Amino acid sequence: MILTLLPLFSLLLSCFIMMLGFGLIGLLLPVRMGIEGMGTDTIGLVLSMYAVGMLLGGLYSRVLIIRAGHIRMFAAVAALAAISILACGLSTNPWLWGAMRMLMGFCIACTFAAIDSWLSESATAKTRGRILAANQIVIMGAFFIGQFLLNLADPGTQTLFMVAGMLLALALVPIVMSRKSGPAVADIRSMSMLDLYRLSPLGVVACFFCGLLYSGLLNMLPLFASSNGLSGFDLSLFMASAIFGAFILQIPVGFLSDHFDRRSVLFVLLLITIGACLSVPLLSGLDSRYPLMLAIAITTGIIACIYPMSISETFDKVLQNDMVAAMGGLIAIYALGSIIGPYAASLAMKQFGNNALFQFLAVLETLLVIFVIYRMKVRHALPVEAQEKFVMHGLTGSSSIEIDPRFEYHAPEQPLSEAAAVAVKVAQNNPAAAVRMAVALAESAPQEAAQLAVALNQVEKVDIARLYAAITTAAPELSLDIAEALATASPESTDELVTWLARERPEQLSGILVAIAEAVPEHSMDIIGSAAESFAETHAEDASEIMLDLAETYASHLSEGLEEMRPVDRAATYPEHQAADLYTRLYDVMPEHAADLAYTVAEAMPEAATEVAEAYVHSLIDEPEEDTAAKGHENEVTTSDTAEDIALQEAETLENNERVADAFSDYISHSSESMPDQTIDVAAMMVESRPDLASDVIEQLQAMEGFEERLSSSIEDKPQDSIFPDYEPDPEKPAKP
Repeated sequence: MILTLLPLFSLLLSCFIMMLGFGLIGLLLPVRMGIEGMGTDTIGLVLSMYAVGMLLGGLYSRVLIIRAGHIRMFAAVAALAAISILACGLSTNPWLWGAMRMLMGFCIACTFAAIDSWLSESATAKTRGRILAANQIVIMGAFFIGQFLLNLADPGTQTLFMVAGMLLALALVPIVMSRKSGPAVADIRSMSMLDLYRLSPLGVVACFFCGLLYSGLLNMLPLFASSNGLSGFDLSLFMASAIFGAFILQIPVGFLSDHFDRRSVLFVLLLITIGACLSVPLLSGLDSRYPLMLAIAITTGIIACIYPMSISETFDKVLQNDMVAAMGGLIAIYALGSIIGPYAASLAMKQFGNNALFQFLAVLETLLVIFVIYRMKVRHALPVEAQEKFVMHGLTGSSSIEIDPRFEYHAPEQPLSEAAAVAVKVAQNNPAAAVRMAVALAESAPQEAAQLAVALNQVEKVDIARLYAAITTAAPELSLDIAEALATASPESTDELVTWLARERPEQLSGILVAIAEAVPEHSMDIIGSAAESFAETHAEDASEIMLDLAETYASHLSEGLEEMRPVDRAATYPEHQAADLYTRLYDVMPEHAADLAYTVAEAMPEAATEVAEAYVHSLIDEPEEDTAAKGHENEVTTSDTAEDIALQEAETLENNERVADAFSDYISHSSESMPDQTIDVAAMMVESRPDLASDVIEQLQAMEGFEERLSSSIEDKPQDSIFPDYEPDPEKPAKP
């Protein structure tokens, strides 16, 4: 852990110092406005401007980073934040404070965008979870300590504004003195709120309500505390208990969210926080300091947990590739709630008194409870093991998109080494020399070989097959890495590489094809089909053995991936259909081995046994129909139908029916031995495709040991029509009872 975080020390130190300043100013502003006698609604409106700035910062921070770079942008927004805080100390005009508060929100959003990008550059797939946790601890710890800085001076003077400004200026020093440069920044699109709501209504609504509740509570809580006689250290301790609750309660709530139905957990937590909210005014009236702090810690802590729970609830419904876009949409939704929350709470407090803050929160929580109950009735819960994991969030404007362990990991792009850059330049005029340089670099620095191969592949004069052959001949252990890197960077050139592999290195074809298919899954079937055709043309005699090995390897790869696949991704990609497509692609190349192909794919991926059997049956039925149609067309051209022609066609039909029946029997028999758990489903599918063979299938199953009991519940009714619209059973031979 220490070795992971040590290179990030300067970055985390800057973050800590800056959050100290923001923690102080977040408490100082409402206290000072209360001292100045501003109206409660005015205070709420000024504090709401912070979320407006955060929303704008979230929208434009990446543009600024791309334009100015991480360090310059970080320095600029830190300076602007210091200016905004110091300006508040020069005047108590609410319009000025509102504008400066919005500027603070903009600056903190930009700051977190830069920090998260820096952290992502240092994070790996294994360490990003630890880095995220450390970052959240630093942020929440600084906010916690920042509450006590209020006691350094009288809030009615300018001193604390100067202290906060100095902290923000000091936060620049570790960053600008660091040698760390900013990583490349990718543009992140946001999913529309309407699309998000269609996917996960509860996630969107809970996220919005969390913005209302959390911002309304933390921004207006100092006014409630001051009106109840808390000031100085007592006020700091009261606010710190709220921050502590927001941090520490995420640990047990995260455990409950991961081990029980998340909606049920949210329902119970909301009931608890409603009770805690209603108890706060009562405890403050009884002057019970520690029970009051406990109640406020529970209230703030549970409200803080709604945000990460809403994110997990939403992620349950979106594809992994869309998680980043969904997160961008959720941040905007949360910001909208944060804009409304403080002002709405201030209106309630102005109308009904400061204690009305907690009645206002209780009403909002009750509305959310009603919506949770509604969603529990209209949509079934996911199995607990299929739920997305709970990840802690500090609710301070940091989205942590780059280091959230739930997102698909993409290693940061590294700049070319000097030797690799020279090879790319040489390739423009002398591709052969560049390839020789690539071979030498692969031997001396194999970790750079894949990156160099990708760079050289972008040069038009470089032949991808020759490049791959040269590098992997010198360093055969890099075969998979080079192939995967080339496919990822340039999917359109993969066919050339695959064709060469099928022709020159058939013994490596299966393993490398799986690596390529994993790198570009959207092109996997086209790549496999192209490889199969190329191999069949060049190695006709040995094609069957290699093709069966390819079928088994790729189907096994699909089956192994099912365990790690999220339910929503599995429903969208349907790997079982990919297995059936795999059979179809290979069948087109070697139809004479149809049964062996189907056996191989189904055994390697038993989860797709029914889909593969369906594709196999389809190929059985289509083949004779095509032959019959061709012969029928030929007969129409040459002669008219005669009694002999009709008899011949009937004999061919009978022969085809017998062939299909024998194929069915062989397939079911083979399935019963190698895949007994899937045999009934396979048989049911065959009955659906050929109702006229139902009795034969049932008789065969009844004769098999162990299948008779399961048969009655699996095949109760014979379907009337085939699942293949082009197939029509012989009307002279109705389905057997």
